[in-house]
This record gives sequence, C-alpha cells and structure tokens, in this order.
Amino acid sequence: MKRMRIVGLCLVAAFALSAIGAGSASALPEIGKCVAKAGGKYTNANCTTAGKGSFEFVKTITKKGFTSAGGEGILEGASGTVISCKTQSATGEYKGTTSFKEVQHVKATFKGCELPLFKAECKTKGAALGEITTTDLTGKLAYTSGKGGKTPKVNQGLTPLVKKKGFALFECPAVGVEVYVGEGKEKGHETILAEVTPLNTMALTSTQVYAGSKGVQTPQFVEGKATVIDNLESSLAGPKGTFERSDQALETVVTNEEELEIKA
Repeated sequence: MKRMRIVGLCLVAAFALSAIGAGSASALPEIGKCVAKAGGKYTNANCTTAGKGSFEFVKTITKKGFTSAGGEGILEGASGTVISCKTQSATGEYKGTTSFKEVQHVKATFKGCELPLFKAECKTKGAALGEITTTDLTGKLAYTSGKGGKTPKVNQGLTPLVKKKGFALFECPAVGVEVYVGEGKEKGHETILAEVTPLNTMALTSTQVYAGSKGVQTPQFVEGKATVIDNLESSLAGPKGTFERSDQALETVVTNEEELEIKA
C-alpha cells in the first residue's frame, strides 16, 4: 500500500501535467501537444525525433482541466506520528496562455482519514468525518535531475496559493487533535515535489509519485538549486503549535481532458 502523508494531501492534487513543450532547452519542461502537420519539425508522433517530418509540437492547450485519483495515503512526522487516508482525488487546471509550465487551483480531497494510534477519524472543519481537503494549491514543473540529458527526471511542485493557510488544516475530534500542514519556523518548507511520468509521450494520463520517509521528503531539491524546497512541516496543535518535519507518500493518476505531452 502506498503511504501518503496527509500533508501529502496537496501532493495529490498536484499531479497532473502530462505535457512538455518543444522550445529551446531552457524553456523545458513544458506541456503541449504533438500534432500531425505537413512539413513539421519531427518525424514521429511523440515529437522526439527531430527532422523534416509530419509532426509538430504545439503549446496550445484549449482544454486545461484535469482530475486525479489515488489510493491510500499516510501523513508521517519525524516523530513517527501517522495519519492515514484510504483514498484521494483532486481537480485542477494548467496555467498559461501561450506557454504551460504550471498548474493552478489544485484542490485535493482525502477520504477515510484517521489517526491510527487512537483509531480516531479526522476531518476538515465542516466536512464529514474522515474527509480532509487541501487549500488552493499552485505549482511549477521543474527538473530534479538529468536536464538536457537522455534520462531527465521532472517533478510537479505544489505550494499553497495563500502561504499562511498552509496545505491543510483539520481535526481529529475524538482525541482533541488539530493538525496543521504548512511552513513552521523553518523557512523554505512550503513546497512539495512529485515525480511525473511519462515524459515526451502523448498521453491522456500521467502518474505522480510523492515519496518520503521519517519526515524527509524525496527529492528535496530542484536541479541547479541547493536550497531545500521539498519538505513538509506539520503540527498536532494547530498553526501555533510545535512543528516537526513531515513527509507524504502518495501515488496518484492524473487524467487530462485531452492527450497532452510533458516535453523534457
């Protein structure tokens, strides 16, 4: 079973993206479509083989929406505290007009959530028991390794649109616990990354995987930057409580409204 920190909620949402633009190397990764076109710059239907051909990579996306769905998830802090959720779903859209490298309005919903140690169900205020929702999330595509090479790795980043609201705030009423997932006293822990596959392939769906262990998210860096940006923090006493590093493990499948390609 896949572990997905509740913190991971956001992760979830963060998923989609399944396209990549074919501009200069510095413009990638990017989302777009490989379409049939006489005199195109590519010879194959995924626009990966350059040459005088019948295909062209275009950056126009008219159907920007996407959904995602995943299985069990667990929120785990460095102390070993776990919150588990049975299922996850999310909605969002690609952001842009002439170039698409970001997602926006990503909101994830987790169901069947509980604090296993006490078998206590958890929920976002106003929601049914066991249901947790994230705040409005946004984020960019970025290389985590292999930029410009044959085997690049691309991740989808997610961060709260309103930083002070964090990723999620929910309670476990039976035991009087209020969980806040967001940036605590440590700076630079307000973004999470999920590896996205497939790359350079036209597809209706893509898979996003969030990984971590013992409060440390993996990976933690965007290629070319030494500052940690992929690590969560959570508190079991609300926004003003004591924070600890946390991680989220989750695998979610993003479904686009049309076939797209993440060009890397």
